[in-house]
Amino acid sequence: MSLKRIIIAGAIGTTFMTLYSYWASKKEREQFLEPALLNELAEDAEVLPEAGDEETNPVGWVGHYAQGVVFVAAYYYLYRNALQKPSVIKGVFAGAVSGIIGIAIWEAMFRMSKNPPKTERYRYYRQLFIAHLIFSTFAIYGYRLPDVVKQLK
Repeated sequence: MSLKRIIIAGAIGTTFMTLYSYWASKKEREQFLEPALLNELAEDAEVLPEAGDEETNPVGWVGHYAQGVVFVAAYYYLYRNALQKPSVIKGVFAGAVSGIIGIAIWEAMFRMSKNPPKTERYRYYRQLFIAHLIFSTFAIYGYRLPDVVKQLK
């Protein structure tokens, strides 16, 4: 396992997912940005420090990118073939599975929160599912990026 590749892929996938979430938030006029929602949820946790506003607090951003790395590590163990020989079809499949898991995790966090973020959940989950399709496709191609860079040298 290459931890460097997993981190790079997680960062690439998470970045493109976040760009899509920004776009969807603006289009739908809803708060769909995952780090901001994580920060709202973190306000309930007394053990986490309060710093910055919802969109700039590093807690949400670190959590969001860390989860992206965790998803790619899971891909490594479950979908090694997808990472070695990426394709859009493999990315969409991994994204669909990730999207369902992501929705389940968000629903659990919303239910456990004393004061969950005020967002229209059905619309958020629809956006989140699509965001995971984008995440996984860019992540599995991002996993191969060090090979591409090597070939260009």
